[in-house]
Amino acid sequence: MEDLFTRIKDEYNVEIRDLEDMTSAWRLVDALKEGGWVVYIITSKGRNQVDAWHRDFGSLFAQFGESPQFRSVLEGICNVALLVKEIERSKKRSEDT
Repeated sequence: MEDLFTRIKDEYNVEIRDLEDMTSAWRLVDALKEGGWVVYIITSKGRNQVDAWHRDFGSLFAQFGESPQFRSVLEGICNVALLVKEIERSKKRSEDT
């Protein structure tokens, strides 16, 4: 998890202290929202699902053909935020060429 938290700090300048730090994780959700992303968080016993949708990109995990299930909601938010950065960078690179 430390590697995941380090990548979040590098990409979003949000420091997540531990797996209980949902306040900081929610700052990621707010950052995604500001970028036009809709974040879906679904939880039930034994299931933590986080996905995102954007009008220009569609559903995040539909692009990867995966079911967006994570060990914790915090892990899901972090992974979704990093994938969003990847997609946005990829689009920018294609527009620049």
